[in-house]
This record gives sequence, C-alpha cells and structure tokens, in this order.
Amino acid sequence: MKLKTFYLSLTAALLLSVLAVHAEPFKVPPMGSKESGTMIVDYKDGGTKWTADWTAEQFTQNDENFLKLTFTGKGLLFPFSENATWVSESIFKAEDSFYPISTNSTVKNTSGEIINTDKKTLDLELGTATFERNNVNGEGSLTETFDFTPETLIVEGVFMALRTFPFQSGDKIKAGFLSNEPELYNVEFKERGIETVSTPEGDIECYKVELVPKLGVLGVFKVFFPKTYFWFTVAPPHSWIKYVGYENGRNSPEVVMNVVNFKNSGE
Repeated sequence: MKLKTFYLSLTAALLLSVLAVHAEPFKVPPMGSKESGTMIVDYKDGGTKWTADWTAEQFTQNDENFLKLTFTGKGLLFPFSENATWVSESIFKAEDSFYPISTNSTVKNTSGEIINTDKKTLDLELGTATFERNNVNGEGSLTETFDFTPETLIVEGVFMALRTFPFQSGDKIKAGFLSNEPELYNVEFKERGIETVSTPEGDIECYKVELVPKLGVLGVFKVFFPKTYFWFTVAPPHSWIKYVGYENGRNSPEVVMNVVNFKNSGE
C-alpha cells in the first residue's frame, strides 16, 4: 500500500470512529415515581463484601423535575479497613436531560461514630464539579475541583443514566466519569450484545455494556483497567442487574455487584 493511501485510510477510519461516538447529555431514565432494590457486592473470587438498599424517587421543586437517589449500606466499604455503615444521598436534574447536582455521604463505624464524609457539588453554569472529603481517621480533609459538562457521570448515578443507552444501534456513548477516588476519566460505553444473566430471582435476558476508559483527543489509548461491564434488562425499563469491575477506582478491589429485590412503583 502506498504511503499516501495508507494515511488517507487511517484518517478515514479515525473520522468514522469519531462520528460513531456521541457526546451529549443523558436522557431522563424511564421509571415510575419510585424504585427500590438491594445491591449485593461480592469479591471477584467470592464472598460478600457489602450490601446496600437503594431507592430512586422523582420529585418536583419550583416547577422543576429532579430525582433523588439514596443508598443505605453496611459492610467492608473501600477504602476502610473495618466494617461500617453509610448513607449516601444524590440529587439529579431530570428535565430534558439527566445530570447530577449534588451528593452527600456519611460513613460511620460499628460504634456509630462518623469516620468519613464526602460531598460533591456540580454546577453546570460554572462548569465545575467540586469534591470535598473529611476523613476523621487522621487523613484530614481534601478538596478538588474538576471540569463538569452535562454528559459527566458520577458513581452514584451511572446505573440510572445508562438505562437510556441506545441499545442495538451500534452507537458508542462518550462521557466523563467522576469516581470517588476522586478522579475524572474520559470513557466510552459500548454495547457487547445480549447475554442471559443468572440471578437469585431467575435467568434474565440482558444487554451487556462495556465501560472503556480513554486518554487522548481521539480516545485511542486505554487506561490500564480490567474489563468493566454493566448488564441491563432487555425488557423496558432496562433495569440495572449486574456490574463487574473496580469497586471504586484503580486502587480498589475488583468486585461483582448484583441487584435483587427490584421494585418499580407508581408507573
């Protein structure tokens, strides 16, 4: 192949890959007025690490629509070395698009003493996401600010946002992903077909979606992550069923998360 032809082919391939990747705000996930369920988080090699009950509730304030996502958990949560309990509450704007506004979480030891608090404040007008942490166990406080755009996801809401993935379209979704390390990653989400997932509540047909961290303008360099997948029901409203990947960032263990006791009320 001539050198000129090679470069033209390479340029065309890169352009096609860019055109196939969408970077736009996520749509409001399909749901009733309230959903709930339980997350069971196991080590990759087996054994339960922690569990959490969650609720997702729609509400209206000042004629604007929002979603509140609450987690109430217990067990060995990364990066803590002892069992703990925690409550996390996140608020998302849910109008023409779906994006996070704030998150507040409090972790307590088994004696009921607060050992850590995290707070995220996401301001679309300023284009900033501020992460604040106060670790009472001697590590002190931490405040970091990141760029924030409407297509930025946070850990607490990723499984809601991805329910609006364009399944079976062949498209990829480009987004920012703010972890609780904290760290902001450029990522792509790609559908990997349909699989039957075995759950405590029976076998469920699911769409499999891969999260691929990226670096560089064209996103062609992967960060060294293990394979990271989400599974969503083929049947609407495409409820989240399972996750495999890091618990919370590159230094955390790999885990398997399963959702059980899912309920969708107020449809």
